[in-house]
Amino acid sequence: MRQLGSCAMLMLCGLMACTPESEMQIDESAAVRQIIEAHNSKLVHWYAAGQIDSVVTVFASDARQMGPNMAPLVGREAIRDSWTQATSWGTWTFELNTESVSASGPLAVEHGTYTLSFEPGATAPPGMAATADTGNYIVQWRREDGEWLIVNDIATSQIPVATLCERHQ
Repeated sequence: MRQLGSCAMLMLCGLMACTPESEMQIDESAAVRQIIEAHNSKLVHWYAAGQIDSVVTVFASDARQMGPNMAPLVGREAIRDSWTQATSWGTWTFELNTESVSASGPLAVEHGTYTLSFEPGATAPPGMAATADTGNYIVQWRREDGEWLIVNDIATSQIPVATLCERHQ
């Protein structure tokens, strides 16, 4: 009888160990998603307002931003420099739609879709036209000192390159 009790206890512990881990991952991903969506809301506002010093606070010092049809921006300073110049040319408006977040420990991966529009201002280079884009993105986040920061930000346009070229002719 004692052996049967020990076996039952081991089985119960085994079942309990399996279920909470998967539930904990779902709970963890949901909690991290809320944080990421709050960051995204701030980022959308900051880009539109040209507040790039605020934007870069959400990026890790070793971050990479890989936008469509451009070379990667490597490091917080490169991201700051590029976006400071870009926002001086006009207004950038983003909409971000987080579709999923998967978190485990200090890492999380976000997948979503975006829409982007640019309206040139008075200081835009000659011939720079208004533009719009839609696409998909994947962002890798890392928790550092209790804060979730962007490590890799990768976006792909859904607009065919030929269409983009036609817009700029």
